[in-house]
Amino acid sequence: MGANLVTIIRNFSIHTQDFTNNDDGSTQDGCVAGGTHRILRFDFLSHNAGDADLHIGPPPPPPPPFPPPTSLFVWSAAHGHYHIKEFNQYVLLDTSDFPVMPGFKQAFCLMDIERIDPWAAPSPKYTCGDQGVSAGWSDVYSSSLPCQFITIDGVPDGDYRLLATTDYKQLVQEDRYLDNSVVVGLRIQGNTVTQISLAWGDWESLGGILVSQPKALAWGPNQMDVFAVGTDHAVWHRSWESGGWGGWESLGGVVDSPPEVVAWGPGRIDLFAVGTDHAMWHRWWNGGSWGGWESLGGVIDSPPSVVAWAPNRLDAFALGTDHALWHRWWDGANWGGWESLGGVLTSPPRAVSWGPNRLDVFAVGLDNAVWHRWWDGANWGGWESLGGSVFSEVSAVSWAANRLDLFAIGADSAVWRKKFG
Repeated sequence: MGANLVTIIRNFSIHTQDFTNNDDGSTQDGCVAGGTHRILRFDFLSHNAGDADLHIGPPPPPPPPFPPPTSLFVWSAAHGHYHIKEFNQYVLLDTSDFPVMPGFKQAFCLMDIERIDPWAAPSPKYTCGDQGVSAGWSDVYSSSLPCQFITIDGVPDGDYRLLATTDYKQLVQEDRYLDNSVVVGLRIQGNTVTQISLAWGDWESLGGILVSQPKALAWGPNQMDVFAVGTDHAVWHRSWESGGWGGWESLGGVVDSPPEVVAWGPGRIDLFAVGTDHAMWHRWWNGGSWGGWESLGGVIDSPPSVVAWAPNRLDAFALGTDHALWHRWWDGANWGGWESLGGVLTSPPRAVSWGPNRLDVFAVGLDNAVWHRWWDGANWGGWESLGGSVFSEVSAVSWAANRLDLFAIGADSAVWRKKFG
């Protein structure tokens, strides 16, 4: 699996502090201006939930001189040691996900503070002099530390959501990034704050005139993109960014399947669909603009299923007209050719990855059983039957290394589940 940072926040409290006469160093680090402010304090944990250490290494010697702007490290006058710059981010949202206070970007020194997982090494390994977080350990910034707060001047009483993200710029290599954020519900009443359960919002119409099921994607905190096919057979797109929906935009194309979208990094989207020529077509967003549609060839008879198990890596699967599973991949520089992985299948495939260089693909066979094939980093395993009698496509998800959950509709019209790990 590798290193995998996830966020834990806890121990919420509200204080009024005079930073002119009682500055704890927060003004030195630019976290707050002088004067009296109302602040929301909380503990922030960067927990390495992966199975490998995250090792950054030693920072430069103490200044002077200060490191160049391109350095990963920034000197903290308040803490007296180097931090990784703008490593974590906090944003207070209202119940409609609109930011109430500007997001604060906090620098952190990464070190082993709290042992979280029972299987983790018994003793801490990393310090601010040799930065990192051991597998199963957490770096902890307690609520009493300088800068460990959000200023909430003028925020009225009510219910809110605190969005907290570790490694929000994806500065360090992790196995996955989409679990770096956490959202908790908070109720603010005067100088009291209480953690509350999150609730479902009301259904809202996002408009459009569409003829396919939508496909949604989240590639970062408070970032969403929705895609669907319009009556003109073009792909249409609408995005949510930091509190607001953009309008529908046409991405063109003449497609004959619902779209498939995947993100292998921040600000990166890869969009796939089947054309009227039965080839797979591809368009991508590089963080600033959309590339044009390109044909990736093939003669496919199902919507593609695409997965990214590493930055700049894509694996695409589809059902061929011969009812076999076909595969094509992007290795960061070039597309490999289509290869047949065999099988006799009756449903679109569903691919999932639980770690680097690991792929699991599922589909329904002629016998209505679920069939499975996997890539272990070196070889493809043979097709295996997972049994069952299903009458829908298979939905597959992985929430940890060596963990797979499958869902499908059975002959009784109920949802059935099978798990591995």
